[in-house]
Amino acid sequence: MNSKLISLLLVLVTSLTVYSQTQPLLTIGDKTFGVEEFNYIYNKNNSLSKTPLSKEAYLSLFVNYKLKVIEAESQQLDTLPSFIKELNYYRDELSKPYLTDEKAQEAVVKEAYDHMVTEVNASHILIKLPRSPMPEDTLAAYKKIKDVLSQINNGADFGEMAVKYSEDPSAVSNKGNLGFFSGFMMVYPFEEAAYKTPVGKVSPIVRTSFGYHIIKVHAKRTNPGEVKVAHIMKLAQESAPDSVKLRAKVVIDSLYQAVVIGSDFADLATDFSDDRQSAVKGGELPWFSTGRMVAEFSDAAFALKANGDYSKPIKTSYGWHIIKRIDAKPIGSLEENRAEIEKKIERSDRRYEGQKATIERLKAEYNFKVDTQKLNQLANIAFEAKSKSSELSDQYKALVESNLIVTTFADVELQPGDVMRDLVEGGYSSSYSKREDFIPIWYKFSNDQLINYEKSKLEQKYPAFKYLINEYHDGLLIFEISQKEVWNKANTDSAGLESYFEANALRYQLPERFDGVLYYCSKKKDVKTMKAFLATSDSLPFDSLPGNLVGEVTVEKGVFAKGTNPALDAKEWGVKSKVKTKTYLLTKGEIKKPESQKLEAVRGQVVSDYQVELERIWVKYLNDKYKPVVNKSALVEKENK
Repeated sequence: MNSKLISLLLVLVTSLTVYSQTQPLLTIGDKTFGVEEFNYIYNKNNSLSKTPLSKEAYLSLFVNYKLKVIEAESQQLDTLPSFIKELNYYRDELSKPYLTDEKAQEAVVKEAYDHMVTEVNASHILIKLPRSPMPEDTLAAYKKIKDVLSQINNGADFGEMAVKYSEDPSAVSNKGNLGFFSGFMMVYPFEEAAYKTPVGKVSPIVRTSFGYHIIKVHAKRTNPGEVKVAHIMKLAQESAPDSVKLRAKVVIDSLYQAVVIGSDFADLATDFSDDRQSAVKGGELPWFSTGRMVAEFSDAAFALKANGDYSKPIKTSYGWHIIKRIDAKPIGSLEENRAEIEKKIERSDRRYEGQKATIERLKAEYNFKVDTQKLNQLANIAFEAKSKSSELSDQYKALVESNLIVTTFADVELQPGDVMRDLVEGGYSSSYSKREDFIPIWYKFSNDQLINYEKSKLEQKYPAFKYLINEYHDGLLIFEISQKEVWNKANTDSAGLESYFEANALRYQLPERFDGVLYYCSKKKDVKTMKAFLATSDSLPFDSLPGNLVGEVTVEKGVFAKGTNPALDAKEWGVKSKVKTKTYLLTKGEIKKPESQKLEAVRGQVVSDYQVELERIWVKYLNDKYKPVVNKSALVEKENK
C-alpha cells in the first residue's frame, strides 16, 4: 500500500510539475500565450523605457496588446495582400543571418574590400558564347580558347594573340588591355581570376556570362580612391581631319598659357570647352575612380598631387584636355565601406558565396541525397523534351511523367516538374541548351529548395526568431486595426470630436496669465530708473530703453501662464517661491482671467486626447468581448525557477 501510494504521489507530483511548466500565462478564447513570449516582449521594450514598469504592471499592457491582435485577425486583416507582402519582406530580411554562415559571409565581404583597395591592370582574350549556346557552340569556343592559351604558353605574344583572336571589339586598338580595374567593376568570375593570377602570369581558362576568357595580369597597385576634377576640352577625335586636329592643338596650348598666367580656370572652361555638359559648371566633372575614364585622362587626373594643381594638355581619343584637381578621397576602411559592399554583394553574383557553408551544413543535417543516375536520366528527358517542343507545358509534362525522385532531404522529395516552374518564374526557361546544362540547374534548384525548407523551420529551431517574427506580425496588425478603430475615427468623427470637446471644455481653457513685458534689472540701483521710465510711458517699451539701461536690463515680451515663472508668480500673484534670483523684476501689462477657446484653436490637442479616449473605450470593449484569462501564478512560478 505504501509503495503504491508513494508511486501515485510521484505521478501526481510529476504531472503537476509538467502542468506548471506548460500552463499558459494568458488565455484568450482558444489561444494561449506563455511566459517566455511575455518575458521577451517585456525585456525588450521595458529596457528602452525611461520609466520601467514592473512585470505585474506590464502584464495589463501585454493583455491589451494581444487582444488587439486577435481582434485584427477576427477582422481578417492578416489576409490583406498588403499585410502579407510587408510581413514576408520583413521575414526574408530577418531570416538572412540564419541562412548565411557568418564566417563565410565575412570572408566574402573581406575579399570584396581587398579587391576594392587593390587595382589590377590586365589584358584578356575573349571567345564569345551565344546567350543560349548549343553544345557544338560551347565545344567550338572552348577548343578555340584552349588553342590560343596553348600558343601563349609556348611563347606567343599575348597582345598580338588578342588582336588576332579576341572577340572583344576593343582588342584591335588596345591589344586586349583593359587598364586598371578594382572590385565590382567586372563580373565576379573574371574579377576573381584576375586577382588570383600573379603579376606577369596568364590565368587558366575562365567562363563568364560573356564566354571564355584568358587573362594576363600586368600590374597590381593600391587603389587611390576617387578624384574630382574640372577640365577644359577641345574636341579632336581620331577620325577628324588634320586641320581640325591642328586647330584643336593650337587652341588648347593657348588656353594652357592662359591658365599658367592665372586666368580663372572655370571661366575658361565655361567660355571655351567643347564639353558643354561640364562647361556650364566651370568644367567640373562628377567624382570618378580609375577605370571609369579613358586611361590617359584617368592617369593624368590621379597624377595631380594637390587640390588646385592642373595638368599640361593631355591627348585622348576624344581630343585635348587640361585637367584641374578639385578634391580627392581615399577608399576608407572596411567598416566605412561595409554597408556599401554588402549592398553590392546582394546585387551581384557573389551573393551565393556566403551561403555555401550553410548549404553544406544543412545537407549534413537533413541527410541531403542526390541520385546521380536518376539525375542523368532526368537531364536526358528534359533536353529531349526541349528539343521536341518549345512549349513549356510539354516540357513540364515530360518531367512530371518521368516520376523520377532525384533529390531527397528531411521529409522532402523534390518533384521533377517543380524545377520547370522554378525556371519559368525565374525567367530562365531557355537557359539550358544541352543535356549537361540541366545538371547545374537541378543542383541550384535543389539547393534553393533546401534553403527554403530551412527558412520554413526557423520558428521551430530558433525561439528568438519566432518571437521576433511574432513581434513584426503583431505590430503590423496592431497598426492596421488601430488606424481603423482609433486614429482614423478621431480625425473623421466630427460629431464625436465636437461632443468630446464640449464635455471637456474646461481642460482646454486658456489659464490665468500675464500679458505684457518683463524687465529684469541686474542691479538694484537701476530699478528706480526703470520704474520712472515705465511710469512715463503709455505704451509697452520693448526695444527702446534709455541708453544708461542698455546692457543692464533684460527685456522679455509675451504671454506667461501662472505657475511658469517663479519671479512673475511672486510679483503678480503673490505666490512665494523658494527659488532665489539675483535679478529684480519689473512688469508692464495685465493679468488675464481664464477664458474658453474654440475647437479649431486647439484641434490638434483635442484630437490627440480623443484618440486616447477612443482607445480606452475600445480596449474595454475588447476585454468584455474576449474575457481574457490571466494566470499570474505562471509568471510567479517562472520567476522562482
